[in-house]
Amino acid sequence: MIDRNAVKRALEDGHARRRPRPCGMTIHTSIGCKFGCIYCYVPDMGFPMKPRPYPLTGLELVYALLNNPYFLPGPYGTLLAFGSVTEPFMEEAVERTLDYLEKTRKFLGNPTQISTKASIGEELLDKLLRVMDPQISFLVTVITIKHAKKLEPNAPKPDDRFETIRRLSKASVHVTLFLRPIIPGLTDAEVPTLLSKAKESGAKGVVPGSLRVTPGILRRLKLAGLDVEEVKRRLPRQPRNPKDQVTIREHDLKRLVDIYAKKLGLRVYPSSCAANIEAHNLACYSCNWGPCGDPRKLPSVEENDVKDAVEVFGLRPTKLVVKGNKIVVHVKDGDQRTKDVVSVILSTVTKRDVVVR
Repeated sequence: MIDRNAVKRALEDGHARRRPRPCGMTIHTSIGCKFGCIYCYVPDMGFPMKPRPYPLTGLELVYALLNNPYFLPGPYGTLLAFGSVTEPFMEEAVERTLDYLEKTRKFLGNPTQISTKASIGEELLDKLLRVMDPQISFLVTVITIKHAKKLEPNAPKPDDRFETIRRLSKASVHVTLFLRPIIPGLTDAEVPTLLSKAKESGAKGVVPGSLRVTPGILRRLKLAGLDVEEVKRRLPRQPRNPKDQVTIREHDLKRLVDIYAKKLGLRVYPSSCAANIEAHNLACYSCNWGPCGDPRKLPSVEENDVKDAVEVFGLRPTKLVVKGNKIVVHVKDGDQRTKDVVSVILSTVTKRDVVVR
């Protein structure tokens, strides 16, 4: 179905070797983003402001993922995360996004999430409903109304994004407000209003997220005439270089989100993957934020099964320790790369935090 050149492109691509992030395997539908949100870390990662479609076709993407040793296909496999470093519904990316959603659903069937700031109209929604994972977790980002023009100069208006939530909810899509990042001293005062509008629009819950700071982000916020003193006060340390992303302290602000959201009857998801897990009727306890989803649906874990799985990868287990949600497997010999791959694959299968040493 794909020729030799396509195979070469797929195998040389990052999707064929990249380690999953905590939210899952990030899927890039384009390179770059034109929305120009000044709090975004993507420009500091070297991505351009002028976007272009990602070079792989949908089939090539599937082939790349299937050759990634960290990736496990199927409905209980690796989570897929669209929209992590680009906007998937920009006009430059939307056709590629539709192709990727269709091919990953048809040939892989993995639990999928997609984050966006786009205004999704009825025509695009109809196309999405035909091709995407029917249990997909949609995350719609709205962090401010008051400061939107300064913080997100080229993104659709917040009201248009709340309308996107309304359309998705009406179509029975699992949709969540992505309240990330909360910018202290700037957007935190708007939290009650944003949550109320999300609830009115049909969102099932909210994912609050912290601001990651680079020198470039601080500079852009200052140039926009915004007060960054509270942001700087919450930094645990200064960024070490232009690409260093430092997450600011926001536990108190997340607690406020939790209080307001629960009053409105909104679920509070500790992470984007938690919303993905719930949308797909799964359970996961692979990090300290868990268990997410329905704990009764956590896979049972037998010691001998774990040891057998480790041996499939050519490693010899000598000891297995289970403590809470963590499983530590001690092995004899084996290179670090193989141990890392096995750790990720077994974490995916067991939905626990597995470490192979």
